Amino acid sequence: MMITLPDLVSLMIKPETKIFNILFEKAVKLLKDYPIELVAGTLMAIAVRLYRTSLNDQEFEDMMKAVADTNPEPYDSLKKKSIH
Repeated sequence: MMITLPDLVSLMIKPETKIFNILFEKAVKLLKDYPIELVAGTLMAIAVRLYRTSLNDQEFEDMMKAVADTNPEPYDSLKKKSIH
């Protein structure tokens, strides 16, 4: 069996980078049809529920505080009119 260059590159990418890229690409596609707040809110709801499922109470509280205390840079290229 011959491994192609794209297969080799895919094997070299860290799992967290691969997952980020897959979900980011899907989110950008959704933005063509849905408001940015709806896409972001849905991803956030999924993330919080996954954290709640996998973390104990203290870990979950620490994670939510870390999220609340983070001030990420915006994706300037994705800015659209707000639904608010």
